[in-house]
Amino acid sequence: MSVWILTTGNSDVHLKHEKNWNDLFTLLCSELDLECQEFASATRINPNDSREGFTVPPRVLGLTYENQPDYYDELEFPLIDTFCKIFTDGNIKLEKIIILLTDQSNLFLEDLQRSKEKCPYWQDTISLKPLLIKYFDKKLKIQPEFIELKPKSKKGLEHWNATLELVKNEFEHIDINPLKTVYVSHQAGTPAISSAVQFASLGKFKKVKFLLSNQYYDDDYNLQAEPEIVDSSEYWRGIQIQKAKQLITSGFPGAALKVLDGVNIPDNTILNELSKQVDFFNLYSRGTDTSQDLNIPEAVQRVINTLDLIGVFFSNQNYLQGITLLAAAQETFMKSAILSHVARINATINIDGTDCRVSELITWKPLGLFLSDDLRNKSNDIKKQVLQKLKFPECTLDSEPISLAKNDDFKVTNRNFALVAWLKKLEPNFKLWSLLEWSCKKSRNSDDDLRNQLMHNLRGMETLEVIEYLCGGDTKGYAGNDVVEVYNKRVKQPFFTAIELFQLPFKREKVYKILQEIANGLV
Repeated sequence: MSVWILTTGNSDVHLKHEKNWNDLFTLLCSELDLECQEFASATRINPNDSREGFTVPPRVLGLTYENQPDYYDELEFPLIDTFCKIFTDGNIKLEKIIILLTDQSNLFLEDLQRSKEKCPYWQDTISLKPLLIKYFDKKLKIQPEFIELKPKSKKGLEHWNATLELVKNEFEHIDINPLKTVYVSHQAGTPAISSAVQFASLGKFKKVKFLLSNQYYDDDYNLQAEPEIVDSSEYWRGIQIQKAKQLITSGFPGAALKVLDGVNIPDNTILNELSKQVDFFNLYSRGTDTSQDLNIPEAVQRVINTLDLIGVFFSNQNYLQGITLLAAAQETFMKSAILSHVARINATINIDGTDCRVSELITWKPLGLFLSDDLRNKSNDIKKQVLQKLKFPECTLDSEPISLAKNDDFKVTNRNFALVAWLKKLEPNFKLWSLLEWSCKKSRNSDDDLRNQLMHNLRGMETLEVIEYLCGGDTKGYAGNDVVEVYNKRVKQPFFTAIELFQLPFKREKVYKILQEIANGLV
C-alpha cells in the first residue's frame, strides 16, 4: 500500500464548456457579494483550439460548483486524470491520498485588495476541496486528506523561503510508515510550493517517487499527456552532489566525502582525489614513513601545505584551527631553515680524537631542535664550541645575552627567541614578519598570545583579535576587518619570501584550484 501527495493549482480543474457558467456564477454573486464579478469570466485555455476547455480562478470555480451536483459533469481534471493512470493502469494500491490546498484569505482581508484581478486570493484552491472529494471518491474510491497551506507572514506563497518553511512544518505532522512508498505530484501550484514539496518530501520520507505529466501532440495534433514516474534517487543524488560541491569548494573535503557516502559516483578517481585532500587537510601523507616527518623536504612541504590550509580556515572564519596551525608552521619553518643552512657549514670539531662535522651535531627530535646525544656527557665548553661553529647567537634580537652556564641551558636551541635570532645570524637578509618577531620575543605579554590562550585556557577569539594577532600587535595603517587580507599580506607573503631566501625545497599546488577541479569533476 502506498501514499500519494499532490499539490493543486489553477490547472487542476477546468470547465469543459461555458454554457452554464454565467448563469451559475450570477446565481452565486446574488448570494455572495464577491469582489471578482468583473474578471471572473470563463477564459478559453487555448484560443486556437476549440477542443480545449475553459479556466476560471480556482476559488471562484470551487464556490460556484460546490453546491451544484447537477452540473458536476461540466468539470474536468486533466492533470489529475493523467496522474491517476499510474495507479489504475499499474495496479498500485493506495491507502492514503494527501492533497495540498492553498488559502491566503488571512493576508487579503480588505475589499480593495480582493478587487484586483491578480490578487493571489483568487488563485487559492481551498474552495476546490468538495470537488476533489467527489472526484477521488468516484475515480479511486478513496476519501482524500487535506493539508491547507495558510501562510502566517505577509510574504504569501510566492516567497520561496517562507513557503519552504511552511511546507516542512506541515509535513512534520504527516504520519506515514517509513517503509511505505510515497508518490509525489508537485507540478501544480506556484513554483515556490512545487520546490518546497520536492525538498520536504525528500527530507521526510525514505521511499519517494515523483509523478510527472508529459504533454505532447499526437499525429492529429491533439494535445495528449502521459504520466511518468521519476525515482527520487536521481533527485537525491543531485542534491547530494550539489551539497558535496559546496563543501569541497568551501574547504571541507572530509564533510563532502561523508555526504557522498552511498552516492553512485562513476569516476572513482574523483573520490580518490577527494580522499587525498582529506589527508592533505590533516597534514597526513598516506604511505609515507613517519620516520621521515622530521626530514627537511617533508617538513617544509607540510609548512607550504599548511600556509594554504590556514587561508582556507580563515576564509571560513575557523580562526582556532588557523591560529594553531600558524604557530606550528612558524616553528617548523625555523627548524627546517636552520638545519638546511647549517648543513652547508663544513667546520669540524675534535671529540675524543675524532673530527666531527658540527652540522651533524644538531638534531631534530620529536620534542624539538637539540644538540646531538653524542654531546650529552661532554663538557659545556665543547658544546659552546659546537654552537659557536654553528653560528648560534650570543644574544636575542632584543640584545639580551643567551646564557649557557648550566647543562640545561643548552636546551635553549629549541626556544623560539633563540631560533629566530639564530636564523637572523645565519642569514642577515632574513626579514621577519611582525607576528614571527612578536611571538618569538623572550619576554612578551602572554595574555595577548591567542595561541597560548587557546591551548592553555581554551579561550576563543574574535575577528579583530585575530587581525591584531596576525599583525603582531601592530595594526597601524589598517582599519579593516578582513582576516584573510591581513593574513596574506602580513604573514603569508613574507613567509614565502623567507622560504625562498633560505632555498628550502617545496612544490606548490594551490589548494583552492585542486578543490575546484574535484568539485567540477562531480557530475
